[in-house]
Amino acid sequence: MLSSLFFLAMVSVANADESSFTIVAERQPAPFEGVLLSVPAAAEVLTKYDEQQMKCDLEVEYQMDRAGTECKLDKDLLNARVDTLNKQYDEIVAQKDLEIAKYKEVVKKQSPQYKWLWFAGGVVLGGATYYGVQQAIK
Repeated sequence: MLSSLFFLAMVSVANADESSFTIVAERQPAPFEGVLLSVPAAAEVLTKYDEQQMKCDLEVEYQMDRAGTECKLDKDLLNARVDTLNKQYDEIVAQKDLEIAKYKEVVKKQSPQYKWLWFAGGVVLGGATYYGVQQAIK
């Protein structure tokens, strides 16, 4: 039974044709020249590929998980930064809105008579300046 399993395993892994592969019993001559391995050594040779493949698969899975975790961490950090900047922006806008509202109140508190007084003073001062410049040029 063990011999037949060994034979099937060797044929499936080695992909050898029947002329270069055979199972030889103890003290039986081999039909061709080659290397003879014991059953444990042959089993080790056959399982070495599977072992290396599994190690490689595990390493690839580990590296993919690690890269995915790092990517998620970077994304979370960037999202936190965006949220922080948005909050900071909202606070600045709110502060500026309060400042604008305060300035609007200051402007509204000025009485209308002072507005006309400033306007009239500007017109008089502008006219006087114009007249002074005209007289200085002549």
